[in-house]
Amino acid sequence: MKWNLLPVKNVSFQILWSRCPMRGLAYHCRSRLGPWRRKVSDKTDEGGLKKNPNVTVITTDYSPTSLAHAFTGQDAVLSLLGLSAIGDQQYALIEAAAKAGVKRFLPSEFGIDTASAQVLATVPPFRVRAELIDDIKAKQAAGSPMEWTAVVTGFFLDWGFHVGFLGLDVGKHTAEIWDDGDVPFTVSNLSLVARTVVKLLTDAAAYEASRNAYVYTGSATTTQKELLAATEKATNAKFEVTRVEGQKLIDESTTKLAGGDGAAVLPLVKAVAFARFDGEALTDLRKYGLFNEKFGIKEDSIEAMVKTLIEKWHELPYSRYVAPTVG
Repeated sequence: MKWNLLPVKNVSFQILWSRCPMRGLAYHCRSRLGPWRRKVSDKTDEGGLKKNPNVTVITTDYSPTSLAHAFTGQDAVLSLLGLSAIGDQQYALIEAAAKAGVKRFLPSEFGIDTASAQVLATVPPFRVRAELIDDIKAKQAAGSPMEWTAVVTGFFLDWGFHVGFLGLDVGKHTAEIWDDGDVPFTVSNLSLVARTVVKLLTDAAAYEASRNAYVYTGSATTTQKELLAATEKATNAKFEVTRVEGQKLIDESTTKLAGGDGAAVLPLVKAVAFARFDGEALTDLRKYGLFNEKFGIKEDSIEAMVKTLIEKWHELPYSRYVAPTVG
């Protein structure tokens, strides 16, 4: 079933509030809603959203009835769930969205490249993300017209820099650098991801280009070594560096994860960016062509962005967030 490719008018955000960067992404997406009315389905923390005149908040318990109410009349669903919630809950979202006639579903990707077999082999819990896409494809094969777009961002630069996920502790002037720190990886600021999402939902050409596809974003492609140098320059401080033996940590974490230690996921996620696999830098997303750049959404150099992050350290909307946890 074909339908008119006009900018979509109604988007439902599906949010489960948690201490993760999805909250920051939701903040940036909402700030770009403009005059449209949006329905936001939010399970646990809707107070701030109710202050936004462009948002109608609908609380859901993820039952078929409540989700059908949330998605009725919506053109697109943007799912912003944390890792621990993207299994059964997101399957429920997909099922309800398809039944409600939603035209485009954006699953909770926004991270490392789950279209890569090597990434999934390294971080097995992320296989559920690829399986969710397979679920939508199966519905399409059975006649559902609902399309999908998966947005791959690499690591979030602003959030990851702020909470130390990129290996730098700005407050303590310390750094954990994997091996020589020279593996290139792509990072995206949350604001750039939000601009890209809004673009692909409101621009006819971008909407068509992202139909049933993985799209890749990037504010910059850098290395830990380059990021450290930019941070030392911006802070006018020398950082104490601890070296991480990449392959040793990968082996140890793989064994722990196989034994049921969920905390071992995080080092493996970092490995996908900070280590090479058979010579390949898995999170250097330039090889796919960056969707945001194709549509004129670009940002400054890594040095300039780090300088801004340091200068506006306490102004970030997610500055109170803590590092991610698994479980």
